[in-house]
Amino acid sequence: MNWRNDLSMNMNWKQLLCEERIPPNKNKKTQYRTEIESDYNRIITSAALRRLQDKTQVFPLDSSDFVRTRLTHSLEVASLAKFIGKQICEEIEKTEEIDTHAVLEILNCASLLHDIGNPPFGHFGEQAIRKWFSDNLNKLEYNGIKVYDLLDEQQREDLLNYEGNAQALRIVTKLHSFNGKNGMHLTAAVLDTIIKYPVNSLEKKEEDKKLKENRKFIAKKIGYYQSEETIFQEIKQNTGTFGCRHPLTFILEAADDLAYTFADLEDGLKKDMFTFDELLDVLESAKDENGKKRLLEIRKEKEKMKTESGDNPVIEAIASWLTIKQLFCVSSVKAAFMEHYDEIMSGKFDNELIACCSESEIIKKLKNFAFRKIYRDVSILKLEIMGNEILQFFLDKFVNAVLYFDSENYKLDAIQEKYLA
Repeated sequence: MNWRNDLSMNMNWKQLLCEERIPPNKNKKTQYRTEIESDYNRIITSAALRRLQDKTQVFPLDSSDFVRTRLTHSLEVASLAKFIGKQICEEIEKTEEIDTHAVLEILNCASLLHDIGNPPFGHFGEQAIRKWFSDNLNKLEYNGIKVYDLLDEQQREDLLNYEGNAQALRIVTKLHSFNGKNGMHLTAAVLDTIIKYPVNSLEKKEEDKKLKENRKFIAKKIGYYQSEETIFQEIKQNTGTFGCRHPLTFILEAADDLAYTFADLEDGLKKDMFTFDELLDVLESAKDENGKKRLLEIRKEKEKMKTESGDNPVIEAIASWLTIKQLFCVSSVKAAFMEHYDEIMSGKFDNELIACCSESEIIKKLKNFAFRKIYRDVSILKLEIMGNEILQFFLDKFVNAVLYFDSENYKLDAIQEKYLA
């Protein structure tokens, strides 16, 4: 179904919370827990989730225990997503029926999965993989034929637009084995919630031809590869969300943004990457007078307590302020969801909740501040350079291993010959 044209539907919560497994489960359903509760058990016992504990969110692995990993980040996203979801459900319940328990369970599961497709070194790793295929796809050969010519257009675009979100869908539906096939074999509702961009690489390519201001937000990146096309169609058929995002995806996205924005600032604070006055300048530039006033008040309170606790009052003040500000942003996101509820449920809302909430300006300023003061830190830049070299090395080896496996064309390099000698 054409995603660009099918925007006239009105979604309903009964179908959106569909517990049908993809593909359908022929076995008898358990009487002790819902299918979505079963999803949660499959996710938390998976090796794919456990691997997130060895990937850091921003900083290189550290001997201290305060630097966040992808796993701890995912747990924080789950907490925020359920908090936002609970408030939204309370509003929806005033006018229509909605299974709040199911909503919160779906958000919990989707939050744990949302980063599961990210490669080593996160978004920089994605860029490194895309660049490798951009530089090498025309050079690769298989049995004397260029690989570029063996692939169809969508397959080529999939490689050139490698995306962690699309890889997440691939991992949970194919690569992770729960019962020998079908990956984790999760419910349609959970799978649909992790699809942030319901478009393939060809649809994104067409959208990229438009002027930037005319492009669809949901086509910013790809959400699935050609190899998962059938699975994607089954998911959308079951949830009734052809051509648009699942409504819960907006909540997941907002929770992710709020979690990493405030957590990265907290981690950067503990590494002395910015000062109290620099944060005040950010609040002034965002014209956040209430936020500035509250930060100064908290600092005074902490300075009075300094002799009792022995903690640094400035660090304590900023950490407390970040927690309070995040809660304000949660309420703002909830309000934005309800304000655009009709658009969301008709598939016409094409934006982030963060971008249209009342706290959007300060969130934007804090993100830019984190980029300048934290993400451009020397330790992180070194990690990115190292990551590029590591990923290029492995792609050189793995892709050639696939192309020349058990082939006379395969030639050992000097290092491999040394180990075989």
